[in-house]
Amino acid sequence: MNDQQLRPLYLLGIGAGAYALWYFASAGQTLYAAVFGLVTIVFVIQLRKLTAGS
Repeated sequence: MNDQQLRPLYLLGIGAGAYALWYFASAGQTLYAAVFGLVTIVFVIQLRKLTAGS
């Protein structure tokens, strides 16, 4: 996949991860919230690498 195809997928992953983080954090499931927090951070880092290389 090229950069133009990956960018929307990373943005979708960030949005879904942030929503899951909020959902589990509000439900008191801290372990799941932490996992989705890490996933969201990974997607943000990957998106930053992708945009920095463009």
